[in-house]
Amino acid sequence: MMVSRDAAIGIDIGGSATKLGIITKDGELVASQLILTPATMTAKMIMQAICAQLDEIITEPRVRALRILGVGISICGYLEADGEAPDYINLHALEHYPVVRDLRERYELQVVMDNDMNCGVLGEYYFGGGKGEQRLMVMTVGTGVGMGMIIDGKVLRIHGGTVGNPGHIIVDANGPICDAGCRGCLESIAAARAISRRAEDVAQSQRKTTLSTVLQAKGRLSPTDVLEAAEGGDEAAKEIWTETGKWLGRGLASWTEIFGPEVVIVGGGIALAGDWLLKPLIDEFYRCGEPYFTRRVREIKKSELGQNIAMLGAASMILFPENAPKWKARR
Repeated sequence: MMVSRDAAIGIDIGGSATKLGIITKDGELVASQLILTPATMTAKMIMQAICAQLDEIITEPRVRALRILGVGISICGYLEADGEAPDYINLHALEHYPVVRDLRERYELQVVMDNDMNCGVLGEYYFGGGKGEQRLMVMTVGTGVGMGMIIDGKVLRIHGGTVGNPGHIIVDANGPICDAGCRGCLESIAAARAISRRAEDVAQSQRKTTLSTVLQAKGRLSPTDVLEAAEGGDEAAKEIWTETGKWLGRGLASWTEIFGPEVVIVGGGIALAGDWLLKPLIDEFYRCGEPYFTRRVREIKKSELGQNIAMLGAASMILFPENAPKWKARR
């Protein structure tokens, strides 16, 4: 008789897209879906889209053969004190919406939700390149810049159930203002929108670059456009990645002084740039950081999990509940 394998549903609700999948305890991604969830959608529209895709996935034969233990949710923001709803989230439509209750009632499963920074580091700790590491830091770079930390097998929770909001560390007091209102923070200078803005400025200048042709054809530029241009030999695109990597290296050097990681993993959509980003990041990290702390970092490397990092981490909260958040009961 075949014994069912334990599995969990992982949902990663991001600023513009939501990923969901079924993950087994040994890290196999059995099924997955990507849903676009732009800011124009209402909370009910977002939840209907998520549930429609989830309903389709869980009816697949290979999923029905599993024992689904619960639902783990990663959100791009903070949570209310009881962990039932987002409190401060990049996808504003879901602020204070009872996401956990809705899914619990619909699927009659255990549901737990946490911040995407925590889920990112959990994904690497259980399923990625950080297995068994005692002091593991994960930097995620995409729409925003985030960081999660594990120390001695436990997620570090200092403020709001997280390490705080380290992506908003101020690195250039005269820099641009980010969506959250910080001036010159790391996120305003090194996240996806900053890369696009820098690329569009170069494309509109007098400099010779293939980015000008792409901008004329598309009307806007994305980090993917900048990566493709760099891989095609475009010097301006290469310089954009070098500058972005340097800013992230400076931010990482500052974080290292506080949190003391031994291994750092860089994940998120921007990390797909690979060495175009990672090499200048590492060089600047060791150039700027205090040697007493930086020499304790054994390795800085790209995530093995790609853009599934937070989704896998969300599922891990069900599969390995010792690292699930302990929220206060609603009064």
